Amino acid sequence: MAAKNDLRTRAARVSEEMRETGRLVLRAPALVRCAECAMRFLLSAILAGAELFGGYAPFGLGMVAASGSGLDGFSALLGACFGYLVFLGFAEGLRYAAAAILVFSVAFAFYDIRPYRAAWFMPLAAAGMDAVTGFVYLSDRGWTPENLIFFGTEILLAGASAYFYRIAFSPWRENREEDPLTLRQTVSLLILGGTVLLTLSRVTFLGDLSVGRLAAALVVMACAYAGGMGPGAAIGITAGMGMDLAGEGMAFYSMAYAFSGVMAGVFHRQGRLFTALAYVLANAVAVLWTWNTGVHLSILYEVFAASVLFLLLPERGLRQLRSLLVREPRRDTESKARAYARARLEGTAQAFRELHDALRGVFSSPDPNDNDAAGIFDRTANRVCKSCPQQLICWQRDYVDTYNALNDALPAMLERGKGEGCDFPQHFSSRCQKFPQFLSAANEELSALFYRRQFKSRLRESREEVCRQYAGLSAALGSAAAELSAELSPDPVRERRLRQHFAALGVEADPAVYYDQAGHLRLEIEGPGLQPLRRPEAVKKLSQLLAVPLRPADETPLRRGRLVLVEQEPFMALAGVAARKKDGETVSGDTGTWFKREDGSLFVLLCDGMGSGSAAHRESSEAVRLLEGFLRAGVAPEEALRTMWGALALQGEETGGFTTIDLLRLDLFTGSGAVYKYGAAPTYVKKGGTVTRISASTLPAGLAPGSNAAPDVGRFQLEPGDCVLMVSDGVAGGDGDVWLREKLRAFDGASPKELTRLLIDEGSRRGGATDDRTAILLRLAKREQA
Repeated sequence: MAAKNDLRTRAARVSEEMRETGRLVLRAPALVRCAECAMRFLLSAILAGAELFGGYAPFGLGMVAASGSGLDGFSALLGACFGYLVFLGFAEGLRYAAAAILVFSVAFAFYDIRPYRAAWFMPLAAAGMDAVTGFVYLSDRGWTPENLIFFGTEILLAGASAYFYRIAFSPWRENREEDPLTLRQTVSLLILGGTVLLTLSRVTFLGDLSVGRLAAALVVMACAYAGGMGPGAAIGITAGMGMDLAGEGMAFYSMAYAFSGVMAGVFHRQGRLFTALAYVLANAVAVLWTWNTGVHLSILYEVFAASVLFLLLPERGLRQLRSLLVREPRRDTESKARAYARARLEGTAQAFRELHDALRGVFSSPDPNDNDAAGIFDRTANRVCKSCPQQLICWQRDYVDTYNALNDALPAMLERGKGEGCDFPQHFSSRCQKFPQFLSAANEELSALFYRRQFKSRLRESREEVCRQYAGLSAALGSAAAELSAELSPDPVRERRLRQHFAALGVEADPAVYYDQAGHLRLEIEGPGLQPLRRPEAVKKLSQLLAVPLRPADETPLRRGRLVLVEQEPFMALAGVAARKKDGETVSGDTGTWFKREDGSLFVLLCDGMGSGSAAHRESSEAVRLLEGFLRAGVAPEEALRTMWGALALQGEETGGFTTIDLLRLDLFTGSGAVYKYGAAPTYVKKGGTVTRISASTLPAGLAPGSNAAPDVGRFQLEPGDCVLMVSDGVAGGDGDVWLREKLRAFDGASPKELTRLLIDEGSRRGGATDDRTAILLRLAKREQA
């Protein structure tokens, strides 16, 4: 019904355009569509003439079934009916034309149902309709064993050809012509070409010379030249079997084409002339070997004509054929690409390192001394004393007394931040005719001096932070380059076992099994139709096959035609979280998250913004979002924290805000853990009946820039049953954390969620309601293996 509506819509659109413009307008998509329909018509007509066993022609039905409904199917139906009536005559052709009409009717009627999209539906329909229509004709011929065998073979070939023709047209139908052909698509195209040659073998000229056999010899010769012995033998035996089936004789052409293809492939590197000569001589030898069964002189003329055409083929076409037949080793290409990417990363890292060294050398050079405190009186004298009548007396005759008086007043001015009259000796202040103006100007210069010092200090800290950022970027790029250069350890035994398993299942997939830098098993599977392997039961079966627990990797986004499985961690973390915002606020200033990387590292992040409310929430959530991006990208925690600390410090100069950072990293393969802190509340680790407190001495990120950017780090080792508690600074309240440690020590591990809720409630009763409260508890547990 959908196809019918689509045809009606297009017809209505064309009629409307003809009515408005007075002429039929064909656009580029319409022309392409017409070419597709014409090609299906032509192929169906040719395939209808491909006879086997003296009158059986199932391949036209297969083409109609593979084309489905719509214009494609209708064009194939017309071509099949035309071909059957022309090649088989009215009586025999009518039977196959009726079967083709029934096949198209099934496709048209069941287009909208779900089974129609299954790969088996239309091949089964083609086989069924061929069996229904052929049953009547077989009754007239007689139910002899020979007829039953040939009829059963025809039914199988009708369904099989529909299946393979559909695969052969899949790149065209799915608009994926730019993708490389899979093995199934290549085999399907060979089957399509071979069945086309069956019809062409019936077209003769100059007596007994066959167009199909000539074309088959040309194709085998070209494939042997382009691909060598393997493709030459494969194409030769395929084409030969088709010619033998069409000729109803012995397996002569299979032997001749395969032998000639192998010999031509042996000499394919010596050039076209040697390839053609090898093919012709091998074919002549095959004819001599079968002399007693009848002389096949026609094949010699056909091969000679094919060799002449082969020598005239353009080199460009042969290069394209070679690209389809010869597949370069993918892993070698990948290694070269990885080496290229590694060299680029190393070069970029070196460039940033050199930039860091150059900037650090410039920034560390001494600036002009504009911050000398004694200079404030020089600037003051230039503003006030230059118009005073006593200038010469104070600054020339009595220069020593003036210098001593100002030098005595300077320490008090610097300590207080401003000058007062009592700071200057009596003889100086009483003699100066403009002392109030002098004192006011000196205070202005002193304020300017402090501002310059503050500005230069912040500028120096900002420059140092920029240098640190360049150094961090260089280190991250260098680490990525080192990871690319690391040799991955393959596991050929498990990979062979996996290939055998896929072959038994009939799944076309290319697996790669290796160990990553941490020694954990990793599987990368590529190929069409991998969706069933993503199911939990399929992953479980692969785990049992390889004797290693596996899980799907967290790929974002999922790539079609690619499946990645990684080794399952032996440990898991059971988490409990409770949070409560400050009384009177609509949002909490605490923000947290957790995630797991492919290497089995579990990260838990808790940030507490300055104050509470929406401003604090904005600061903490931004810090969580940025830091999570670094950690997910594989940056080491300390390097990521240093980079974030510098960025937040520069941002804090403008906004005045800051945030605490509390990061937990837990390796679910070994149980080793570490906490990284910038001004965060203590973290508590419970091992057995002992609770250890890990505190921080660094300032929160964004509070003040400086050279001490390293976070506080506490490391520990967990066993199943041990716990880690992370809290924000509002949980403990004002009574200390002794009560909190006691409750954690008494925790039996039953419900982490219940304990965190209890801690939040107890903290509120102890005065913690004046701040946001968040508690995260993780308990390490042994993962149960299925």
